[in-house]
Amino acid sequence: MARGNADLSRWVVEQAAAAHPGAVGRVAELGPGPGVGLETLLTTFPDAQVWGVDLSPVMLAQAGKRNGSAVDAGRLTLVEGGVPALAASRPADVVMANHVLYFWADPEAELARIRGFLRPGGVLALGYQLRQNMPAMAQRKFPLAGHRLYDTAEDVTALAEAAGFTSVTQLVKGPADAPQGRVMLATA
Repeated sequence: MARGNADLSRWVVEQAAAAHPGAVGRVAELGPGPGVGLETLLTTFPDAQVWGVDLSPVMLAQAGKRNGSAVDAGRLTLVEGGVPALAASRPADVVMANHVLYFWADPEAELARIRGFLRPGGVLALGYQLRQNMPAMAQRKFPLAGHRLYDTAEDVTALAEAAGFTSVTQLVKGPADAPQGRVMLATA
């Protein structure tokens, strides 16, 4: 996971920083996996308190190992849980989440919860990939497991707007015909 998603995680952090040019004091990553995104958040926002929220204790352990000095210094807090656990970071200036959208049973409700944890003017940076750009195995297996894939960026934008986000922007990493990933930036 660290190698496969590292470039996207770093790029999403860059886009989040550009979308929130003001002071950033509280940042959270939902689903940080092994902690590459957290590492980049800590560097990009050197004065911010950072939270990593993940359902997997194994991933949190890896994120803690990768970012041990930040945990020891009290700059990084790791929390086991899903979207509701983001409450620990409230009010966040930036919330980042990569490749988690597919797994939400009610994505509009989860996005609305995230919006509720953001400070007014806060930014959600949601990294994802469209169905046609996912690995063939994911295209076959995700829907069979009850996970949702998205056909257009407009589908994802509509979810964010229905959840109350404004100023929704979609960006593509790499060539449009073979993107390495996408990010939706949405303002609370």
